Amino acid sequence: MSKLLSILIFILLPFNAFSIDLKIPKTDEEWQKASESLNWIDGPQKMNFVQANSKIDINSNYAILENEDANQFMYWSNGVQFSYVKIYAFNLNDNSQIYFFYDDAGYVKTDDWTKVDPDAFINEIRENYKASNDERQKNNLSYVVDVNWKKKPYLDGINNSVYYALNVSWSDNSSTQEGTALILGREGYTTGKYIAGDNGYNEQTLLNLSKIHKFNATKEYKDWKSGDKVAAVGIGALLASTLGIKALKPGIVAGVLLFLKKFWFIVFLPFIWLGKLFTGSKKKRTK
Repeated sequence: MSKLLSILIFILLPFNAFSIDLKIPKTDEEWQKASESLNWIDGPQKMNFVQANSKIDINSNYAILENEDANQFMYWSNGVQFSYVKIYAFNLNDNSQIYFFYDDAGYVKTDDWTKVDPDAFINEIRENYKASNDERQKNNLSYVVDVNWKKKPYLDGINNSVYYALNVSWSDNSSTQEGTALILGREGYTTGKYIAGDNGYNEQTLLNLSKIHKFNATKEYKDWKSGDKVAAVGIGALLASTLGIKALKPGIVAGVLLFLKKFWFIVFLPFIWLGKLFTGSKKKRTK
């Protein structure tokens, strides 16, 4: 493990440690009891995403967790903490998952998009994903064998979003498809994540992340005015930082490093299969 990686893990692991049950369920009965201890909310719900000044319209196919409950469930599933995630939803029909978090980085410009090199990016992504294996193996979880693009990064100028998706191969001979939408707003951006379920990767579900998430009035990307805060890096460097890489041309690498510390764990912690959690009985829910 590199010295930089060791330092970043030391810095980031303590986040919210006091609020997380660190005992990871092992048996089906333990998973059942653990999942029922959380405050699940039935869809359809228009979730008020306070941190982002936005709302997320989640349909009736999903069961939803917020804040600490979302963090707890994700820790049990991955063995590491996701204290930044505020809204998580599990699709009861196909076992797919979505979750959201926000950064108030400021208005992200898009003029550096031409510097994005997907081929260079994927090589670094492979190495970074594999670097997470020690932590996953320590928690008796499947580890990463390979990573490839499912959807190369795409800039959507209409919805002011960037989309990409990865196919991750695991040590237990399974694979997962993970999509990301970076949804730009006036004061920052929301990251929406999509993990494919039983029916495989559905690109429309990924694209819909920028449609079900809506910034409140005056907080949309189009509402930016001169004098508002501008992000330290453009969308190309931001994309690189969310992927945990620095494969960019000179001039924006420094900007990437500003973001890298905060988002390092995103690239290290892909999801494992979670369908067994809701098999055999209904979970506890509240309306």
